[in-house]
Amino acid sequence: MRRNKARFVTACQQSLALGAVLAVLAPAANVVSLDVVGTLPGSSDSPVTTGSDGAADRSSDSTPGGTVDRAPAADPGVSAADREPARVETEPVQPVVHEVPMEAVPDQPDDPAKHELVSDPEKVTGYGAVGVTWQHGEELKDDQITVLVRTRTDGTWSSWTAVQYHEEHGPDPDSDEGRHARPGTDPLLVGEVDEVQAKAVTTYGSIPDDVTLSVIQPGASKDTEVEEPAIDTSRLDTAKRDQTSEQAADQTLESSDGEIALQAGSFTPKPQIFSRAQWGANERMRDKGSLHYYEVHAGFVHHTVNANNYTKAQVPGIIRSIYAYHTQSKGWSDIGYNFLVDKFGRIWEGRYGGVDRPVVGAHTLGYNDYSFAMSAIGNYETAQPTSAMLNAYGKLFAWKLSLHGVSASSTRQKVGPKYFQAINGHRDAGSTACPGRYLYAKIPQIRRLAAQYQADWTGRERSTDVLGTAHPDILLRRSDGTGFVLPTGGMLRFRAARQATFTRWSRYDTVVVSPDLTGDAKSDLLVRDGTGARVRPGTGTGDFGNGIKPTQLFQGMDQVTAVGDLNGDGRNDLVARQPSTGRLFLYRGNGSGGFTRAGLSTAWASYTMTVGTGDVNGDGKADVLARDKAGALWLHRGTGRSTLAARVKVPGSFGQFDAITGFGDYTGDGKVDLVVRTASNGSSYVLPGRGNGSFGHSVGPFTQAKGLGIVAGGDVLGNKAPDVVGVRGNLLVSYSHYGAQNVRPMVSVGSAFQNASLLLNVGDWDRDGRDDVVTRTSSGTLELRRGLAGSKLAPPVSIASGFQNVTLIAAVGDTTGDGYPDLMGQPKGGSMRIYPGYGLHGLKASYVAHSAVSAGGQFGVGRYDGDGAPDNLFRSGSRLRMLRGNGPGGLTGASAAVSLDLTGYDRVLSPGDVDRDGRADLVVREKATGYLWLLPGRSGGGYGTRRFLAEGFTGYDLMG
Repeated sequence: MRRNKARFVTACQQSLALGAVLAVLAPAANVVSLDVVGTLPGSSDSPVTTGSDGAADRSSDSTPGGTVDRAPAADPGVSAADREPARVETEPVQPVVHEVPMEAVPDQPDDPAKHELVSDPEKVTGYGAVGVTWQHGEELKDDQITVLVRTRTDGTWSSWTAVQYHEEHGPDPDSDEGRHARPGTDPLLVGEVDEVQAKAVTTYGSIPDDVTLSVIQPGASKDTEVEEPAIDTSRLDTAKRDQTSEQAADQTLESSDGEIALQAGSFTPKPQIFSRAQWGANERMRDKGSLHYYEVHAGFVHHTVNANNYTKAQVPGIIRSIYAYHTQSKGWSDIGYNFLVDKFGRIWEGRYGGVDRPVVGAHTLGYNDYSFAMSAIGNYETAQPTSAMLNAYGKLFAWKLSLHGVSASSTRQKVGPKYFQAINGHRDAGSTACPGRYLYAKIPQIRRLAAQYQADWTGRERSTDVLGTAHPDILLRRSDGTGFVLPTGGMLRFRAARQATFTRWSRYDTVVVSPDLTGDAKSDLLVRDGTGARVRPGTGTGDFGNGIKPTQLFQGMDQVTAVGDLNGDGRNDLVARQPSTGRLFLYRGNGSGGFTRAGLSTAWASYTMTVGTGDVNGDGKADVLARDKAGALWLHRGTGRSTLAARVKVPGSFGQFDAITGFGDYTGDGKVDLVVRTASNGSSYVLPGRGNGSFGHSVGPFTQAKGLGIVAGGDVLGNKAPDVVGVRGNLLVSYSHYGAQNVRPMVSVGSAFQNASLLLNVGDWDRDGRDDVVTRTSSGTLELRRGLAGSKLAPPVSIASGFQNVTLIAAVGDTTGDGYPDLMGQPKGGSMRIYPGYGLHGLKASYVAHSAVSAGGQFGVGRYDGDGAPDNLFRSGSRLRMLRGNGPGGLTGASAAVSLDLTGYDRVLSPGDVDRDGRADLVVREKATGYLWLLPGRSGGGYGTRRFLAEGFTGYDLMG
């Protein structure tokens, strides 16, 4: 505050305050460590849980919400040492700032370029800190001014001591804060002395205007208590709920498993932080209008350049002195650092606005908008940091970076105009000695500690596995009001090839995979060469034994095909055609590798391919398929009596395939399917059987069958699912079915969604290990349906109200990084807001995530861009754009278009990682057909070529 304005305190107040300091502070050595303490939050302007208070400064939008209260469990990552108590303030403490002008000394004739200013000796009562500032706009380089201070005690003056000045310390010049800030030195603690005097020497060519000496006292403690850190970052906002905890004590939510125990997921350990109130912050001193938020991409290590011999009890006063100097003398809106740490390893909240939010500080000029900083209390140009301090740095940086999706070990982070590592020293961003040579030398150790503390990002992703199958699920409501859960299955695929031991497979002109022909419950091969045919018994591992039961019954035959138990005798059979006559023969298996032959049909001359895959029409009897020269596929229904019924045409065209085979259920729905290969490019597909004699939309493509001379299907690897088998040169290769499916059978949840206007697959909302569902009623109430064992949903519980006019509501995963899934939505006429989830409490106070977004839908898509913070997509017509997440800060300002055309799709869903490749996918519904398509997420963002997922979804009015 300038001399021509009202003082922060009057001279009378200063005298009274300094006298009180003398009464309560114990003597110390010459170099001071301020012996004053700080407090547990209690006043209305004291940010006990700055997560919500900070939000109030950002927006005045109305915020719907109601809660069901339930006390949260303590975070398991917090140790007893983290909660070590300290003596803290119980009320705000008013520091004393006394400012005096420094006068110019007449120019020295021997050095006309040298200019010097000096202050009168100023009295210091109690412990003192000093600093020198000058007029805004008078910017000096570090080497253009030298500021010195000396003190007098018992009539003796000390030698002159340099006070550090670095132009990089402060708010960015183009910010509201920077436009009013005064340049100046860092504060220097001078200790318990009688007087202090400062001088400034410049080689700048002229003396800056309004050079002022500030003498700061931390203020007198009113009352102190010994307390634990007030901010448990695993329970931010819990203090807001304490007043209703007694009322909520008897509100018990029932479950089939009894009392719910909160389950900790994979989350970075949460540090314990002493609040601003605990160091006695007087919130009237800060400029509330300058509070603003942006992004966090990196962290910077600073030091305060104070003395190193301070005690635990003196730390709150030291912080208050820095706070007073920054706000009252330098004109900053608040203390510059986001956090401070003392040599005892205790972390203290710095700048107001939310320890978990990206509130912009004033610490690293040019990079404040994109980073945070923690300053070590002390001078680490002259002293080594303690191991406790380094450990606190590791834990705080691990947690804070994880909130914003930044890996602590990242070596390339875009921070404003330049790239930095995730953790840096202040000197990495400018020509400064900060944070001192000894602390700077420990930054590699801080990086290692932070990387060790930082958990993976899986806890931030939105989980959608309501049924407990380890795969994402899709919520559906049929137009008649019945609710369903559609479980995905990881997407049908095959493993890499397994090569059989025997290598002379090119000798065979026929290789047919058949269900068990030898009575050992393993699939076998029928092979044929110039000498005849024989059965090679399967081992169940992709290998086959020597041929048995040689026979000439198959000589001169083509279209040799396994058909299962066609004649109903309990043993598996084959069929083959005699091309010269067009007759089809049945080869009845005897269960030990032998066959007897009988005529089956005389009308097979027009067919180019015979296919067997079991019971195609669902009547319990094996059938035979055949393709004609026109490309039509015909079903010859088996009768179970060595005869075939009249043929029926199978819908679709099959002429483009050069291979059609089975044998068995590839899609896992209990119905037999086909494997086909396209002649034009060798890609193969699975045609899902519908169980009624027809086949659904193709699934694939797959590349396994490319280049195979003979293609067959069946379970040869003992994995309970059919594989793809073929001959490549002299080799027999088997491609094992992975066991994954596109989708699995739907599960009905009855009338659970009947009154819903919105379905949200929110993830593990209550942290009990099972994923949950939130629905919105027509009256705007959000209801939680907890997932239970046995694929059930619990009865609804109201968790919030007033959401009838909130649009673009989406489940977005753990945006805030507190271990609970969150929601995001936009009140009518307002800004996009984060609604932080709070388990069975419902929601924490909401806050602005972004300015208003014009879109038709919002989708939480997980870590779309590959960092650790969940991102969001917005649909406008047929286009998508992405807004990157930055953790609790919400969404970044710039949007990026997604190269994707949504024309023809009436639903877009974001169920998570459907194809299990580590990247979140989209599912879309094709309006004309009701088909569901998978749009696979690609590394670094964007989506690949669509893949068919499932059919039959035209009659559903709600999906989530």
